[in-house]
Amino acid sequence: MSSEPYDVVVAGAGPAGLLTAALVAGRGHRVLLLERDPGPGVLPGGVVRKRSTAVNVVIEDERVTGLRHLPQGEPARTVRARCVVDASGGDSLVRRHVAGAHGSSGLAVYACFRADTGRAEGPRRFPFGNGWFWTAPAGDGLTQVGAVVRPDLADRVRTDPEGTLSGFVETCPPVRDLLAGAVRAAGGPGRIRVRPHWSYADHRLWRPGMLLVGDAACAVGAQPLPSLGTHLACRGAGLAARALDGFLRGTADEAEAFAEFERRYREAYGSVLHDSVPRDGILPGEGLHPEGTFPPPPGPFAGAARAGVSR
Repeated sequence: MSSEPYDVVVAGAGPAGLLTAALVAGRGHRVLLLERDPGPGVLPGGVVRKRSTAVNVVIEDERVTGLRHLPQGEPARTVRARCVVDASGGDSLVRRHVAGAHGSSGLAVYACFRADTGRAEGPRRFPFGNGWFWTAPAGDGLTQVGAVVRPDLADRVRTDPEGTLSGFVETCPPVRDLLAGAVRAAGGPGRIRVRPHWSYADHRLWRPGMLLVGDAACAVGAQPLPSLGTHLACRGAGLAARALDGFLRGTADEAEAFAEFERRYREAYGSVLHDSVPRDGILPGEGLHPEGTFPPPPGPFAGAARAGVSR
């Protein structure tokens, strides 16, 4: 078993992990990025190890001080670091050391419709009194329409999914207008489906020596809104990098910096899930939100942010 010192080791090279690693390395800190798949080839200012799976953390006196990982075809290694960032997804093997419980944000009820007026543009998202609607093209001239509603409405939805979906449509004028004269699709696509909506936020997003970002921390249901997950992951990466930079430079207390990271990340999650819908209902674009995050300072940090978002 070998032991190697870094400032930060990041597990996972998805949007959240890659951007976090790029931002922190761009500030001159020693960064190791681990990825269980082939992954990216280069991390400017940092080190990348592909085909290496994070399997556990090292904890000393209640603080995370390193990460144990398993390179493909090699013995396990332990990497020492001042901080570990888990960005290895919702199925992470190490997030349990921070996360605690998480649960569904509500219930989704949805089906596909065919309208003579044509298919919907999209995807689009519209708030209404009990939650929010999505509409999106579903192929073959169909439009998928669904509502995500509060958990306390679950029994009502399961008892009468067709009636509740119709009732929700009537309370949301943009969706009501879209479906005026529409009919549910025939066969399987037209069947009204009900399932837990898998958006979640973990009970905790940090502990001494460790942060969670990306789906290891929180996620919003992707169907049919994949841009929301990337949007949230990039915001979380920016917040994590800011907190890490302050801690590593000694300009910010770890507990205060990481608690502020968690507070702002939860605000971002809530905003993306419930509030960040422009008045015309079009979904937010990709990249970092212009407000509500720590702005990157000038120089290499900002350059790394631009490089990471454009990927």
